[in-house]
Amino acid sequence: MLENGYIVWEGASLLDNSPIFLVLTGFVFPTSNRRTGRQIQSWILQQEFTPTKAAKQGLDHGICGDCCLKMSQTNTCYVRLLPINNIYHKYTRGSYPKFGANEIAMLERYRYSIRIGSYGDPTAVPFEVWEPIILASKKWTGFSHQWSQCDQRWKKYLMASVQTQAEARIAQNKGWRTFRIIVPNAPLNENEILCRHTEDDRMQCRECGLCHGASSKPNIVDPVHGLNWKVSNFIKYLNQQ
Repeated sequence: MLENGYIVWEGASLLDNSPIFLVLTGFVFPTSNRRTGRQIQSWILQQEFTPTKAAKQGLDHGICGDCCLKMSQTNTCYVRLLPINNIYHKYTRGSYPKFGANEIAMLERYRYSIRIGSYGDPTAVPFEVWEPIILASKKWTGFSHQWSQCDQRWKKYLMASVQTQAEARIAQNKGWRTFRIIVPNAPLNENEILCRHTEDDRMQCRECGLCHGASSKPNIVDPVHGLNWKVSNFIKYLNQQ
């Protein structure tokens, strides 16, 4: 019987060796995220702390690394953590079945699109864990703030998350395509285009698929979005750079 969520991997974070785990959800009940559409969602969480506690107390380095958007830094991350606590609690109860060969075969048959890192940086989990899942999927989207220090094989599948033009140039010179967050109405560089969902909110990540790593396609830019105070925090952060 098909389950909605599966535990894929448990182990030491590649970012700081803390115990973390990876869960996939959305096989039966699609996400309510209108931007992504019906993609399989993936959650990288600390084993020892609820997501809200980890974020508030700065105990999330094992899943977020040195991301400048997290709560202990600028507090501008757009991810809503309270619902993710439910995933954590289900994991601690041992309620998720193990993801295995049958589920890989299911991905290959139905070619689900997958969102690599709905919360948490994908590069905290070994590349070898992810790649069979990615290859079995029809489309994927994914991002990493750890692009300068992670396994560089990730260039094939992930966008480098950047916040400034200087960061974008450095990442692109290293062979990464970039996803740059900007303040509203900021100009784009010649090699950048606006996120298609921002241009037309009927377009979903599942259909677009441009944020899928190395290719000849343009780099992507998206205006900061979310709660007003988070947008304000992001603008303050950029002004200090």
